[in-house]
Amino acid sequence: MPAPSNLDEASNLTSGFTSVLACMIPLLALAYIGGVLWTLDYANRRRNPLNKAHSLGWRGYAPVAYGFIVITSLVVVAIPSWILLQYSLYRNYPNAEARIGMRLVLFAACWTSVTAAAFTIFFVHPNWTKHPISSVGTQSIWVLLTWTFWLASALVLSHTMPQLFDKDTCERLVYCNHIRAIFAFSVLEIAIFTGGMAVMAWLAWRCAREVWYPSPTRSLTT
Repeated sequence: MPAPSNLDEASNLTSGFTSVLACMIPLLALAYIGGVLWTLDYANRRRNPLNKAHSLGWRGYAPVAYGFIVITSLVVVAIPSWILLQYSLYRNYPNAEARIGMRLVLFAACWTSVTAAAFTIFFVHPNWTKHPISSVGTQSIWVLLTWTFWLASALVLSHTMPQLFDKDTCERLVYCNHIRAIFAFSVLEIAIFTGGMAVMAWLAWRCAREVWYPSPTRSLTT
């Protein structure tokens, strides 16, 4: 992006982009919540049987977890987008690697918000809930892949801007508090997906145990 000819133009671009983000992120969150509520209502009206993975007692918690992931990811989308605009306008990034780190965080946040929103719909929809895309195996792959994206983003940020962790030197880093917030959200996402991997491992073990040691069925007598 070419640098603006004067500071007033850059300030106007920043103000306009900030306003767009302030409107877009809540609208996306509301659209997501509305889509989930509509799908839940549709599923309740259909009352289709659930697949084995959803019969393990965690169905009521998974949409809440996915919803939290989507909302936090949308917040993260806004912050690095704004910082990357400032870097393009004012050329005040500390180093080229810092921009790469911001882009990685932005990619991880966009990937997470879109895929987690899709998985929410797949999980509660009466037709898609029995599709292999909603299986424990597919979700395990997604959790591991997304965890890798967030871990790589956090590592790049910490490597390119080590002054984030020093109170004195961070004050001389532009947008220090914003970047610290991004790093904190990244660590939060890493913790969430680490817990998600543990849950997926437990569910996979439950499914495997049911295959290896099926529960005895009682014969019905007439």
